[in-house]
Amino acid sequence: MSEAIPFSMIEESVYHIEQKHTAWNIQAELETTTTIDVDRLHEAARTACKYHPVVGARMKQAALADSQYVWELPNEEEIDDIEFNIEVVDTDDMSVEEAQNRAYFRNFDLTEERPMRAIVYRGAGIDGGDRLMVSLNHAAVDGVGTLQFTQAVCQAYRGEEPWGDSVSFEDSRAWLDDLEPSSVLDGLNLLNDGIDVIDKVARQLQNTVDEPARIAEDRDDDEPDWGWRFTRRVLDDDVTEKVVNNRPEGVSVNDVFLTGQHLAIERWNEEHGKKARKISTMMPINIRPEDHFYSVAGMYTMFESIHTRKKHRENPMDAAREIAEQTSKVKERDRASAPYKLMRMFPDAIPLSLKQQLPELLRGPGERLWDTAMLTNMGKIPMMPSLSGEGGQERPWFTPPVWKGTPVGIGVATYGDQVTFTMRHRREVLGEDAAETFSDYFLDGIARAIDAA
Repeated sequence: MSEAIPFSMIEESVYHIEQKHTAWNIQAELETTTTIDVDRLHEAARTACKYHPVVGARMKQAALADSQYVWELPNEEEIDDIEFNIEVVDTDDMSVEEAQNRAYFRNFDLTEERPMRAIVYRGAGIDGGDRLMVSLNHAAVDGVGTLQFTQAVCQAYRGEEPWGDSVSFEDSRAWLDDLEPSSVLDGLNLLNDGIDVIDKVARQLQNTVDEPARIAEDRDDDEPDWGWRFTRRVLDDDVTEKVVNNRPEGVSVNDVFLTGQHLAIERWNEEHGKKARKISTMMPINIRPEDHFYSVAGMYTMFESIHTRKKHRENPMDAAREIAEQTSKVKERDRASAPYKLMRMFPDAIPLSLKQQLPELLRGPGERLWDTAMLTNMGKIPMMPSLSGEGGQERPWFTPPVWKGTPVGIGVATYGDQVTFTMRHRREVLGEDAAETFSDYFLDGIARAIDAA
């Protein structure tokens, strides 16, 4: 019998936002030399669900009078009967861009389908191999969860037993319980919690007065006015070496990448005659405990805004230090969890009919709350997902979702000594050539930041 697990406040918030705005699906994509056996892939996905059951879950149908959504987690016997939505297309059927939008730019009906779909794109990999496009719904999993599940699928596909977590999905919910104030009064009386919550609210409301810059549009007249496009870059070895070994004290690798993004946006907007006084990046924060940072496929991410103003960007290293000062604070688990504590101060009995309307506040004047862009860094990945294992070749793609107000997002993944960046952008904002140029500006911004050290 399936097990019922209520949505966390994080999952509920993401679900409501995507229902009102646009699909929030994470890209996990592999170009490979492998010719993929679809039946074997399907079986591997089922096996992965035994380790990460939320990816095999369905959302229980909810009434508007209900106060929460519920995941129905499959038991092991039910997992064996799961049918995932895995399509097979050929390069003659559609372009890579069309296939990517088919995979990632569609909402999931979580009451009818599992929060994972995939496309096997024949011949679009490396040297005639296939490309695997895995789309995971963000209400169910975050970037770490996407990595965990994709790794498990690849390991099972290779005939290996997937890595197991020391904590089950059900038990992992205690991580969130540890963040919750025991009552509204307790939450407000805890000095540190109160400061963190008030600070978070103040920083977000500041955007209504000091609105973040918007990325200048540059697209052809015949450019589609919907959907996403993706570009991929690899950081040069010499720049990587400098970023890793020659940073100023107190500036992290991620701070350098954020600086590169801010410098790229400033340069891009200036060349297009658009101001970029305040630039703001949405940065995901993993709120798992430190000893479980890469554990459990689920949604354990909060979001923070990191900003610079024009005075900070006059010197790239000044910008990096300004960013470092902000990230050093928000990376603290207690501070990163402050928004979750704020959400938990609201009564549990608020009906879904009312909660569903909250994302409407992000329209009109509320759009001023959106950040300029997004950057999510997976860090140094313990093991890169691979269908072929030793002897094969793969190129990974990973991006967070983007939306109208924040139309550019960059996913960073480091494996061994190689750092890869994948940019996802709205097609109505950047055309194909413009996106390639913007990606080059991002790499140049990283090099400028580290050379200024």
